[in-house]
Amino acid sequence: MEFIRLALGRLDEEQPQYEVVRTLHGGTELRRYAPQLVAQVDWVPRAGAEQFTDNREPFFALAKYIGVFGEAQNAKPSGGASEAIAMTAPVLMGEAPEKVAMTAPVLVGEAGAATVGGARFMRFVLPSELTLATAPRPTNPAVQLVEVPAKHVAALRFSGRLTARSADACGAALVDAIAADGALTPTSSAARPWYAGGFNPPWTLPFLRTNEVYVDVLDAHGRAGVSATQLQAAAAVQAQSSAGSSVARTLAAGLLVGAGIAGTSLWWSGARARGP
Repeated sequence: MEFIRLALGRLDEEQPQYEVVRTLHGGTELRRYAPQLVAQVDWVPRAGAEQFTDNREPFFALAKYIGVFGEAQNAKPSGGASEAIAMTAPVLMGEAPEKVAMTAPVLVGEAGAATVGGARFMRFVLPSELTLATAPRPTNPAVQLVEVPAKHVAALRFSGRLTARSADACGAALVDAIAADGALTPTSSAARPWYAGGFNPPWTLPFLRTNEVYVDVLDAHGRAGVSATQLQAAAAVQAQSSAGSSVARTLAAGLLVGAGIAGTSLWWSGARARGP
């Protein structure tokens, strides 16, 4: 029954606490999130690989930290045995920052310091009752605990498979919504300032999956909030998405025409064989 429940997209796990401040263009929400404590792994996907599929290493490191595959790879702050930690949703993935800005999460350990090009992060949000003082300490040095202060986030929810293409398309829509609002600015200066969250396991039916993309934002105080580079990146993503959709429609139309021609040929051949 548990497998069926998850396959149908039901979400019972604890999720980060937030309130919706207002709705932006295109159904985007401006949210105010409460402080969070997360477990984070920074990693570099293989050349040419996609971060949403080539992520076994960081996922398994985080899953083992909370005890998904047996004894948890952690230690209580007071010493003693390890402690299993409840799974929450979503699992967050995005581009690791080059440096920690004043508005970025305060990191414990080396995660989030200067990273090589192409580095990504994966995060598990820990249950809200845990704090940095009470959370079990990771025994795997690749796993770091990160304190994320309260923040404002522009968020957009979508269903289907979480891929680089779907995340980028929704991320570009987020940037457009932030630009249209005029009162917000992304805290990241990256060309693609968005990151993504997946709420379901891989065996959930794609059309029942819940995904979100996020951009951390601040009040722009009347200044232009979205940089030209970010707008250009969003436009490029949207153009690529439109081109891909056009190709898909053309292929689909070609297949339908081909099927129609084949069907007509078969009918005509049968009619000729039967004669008048």
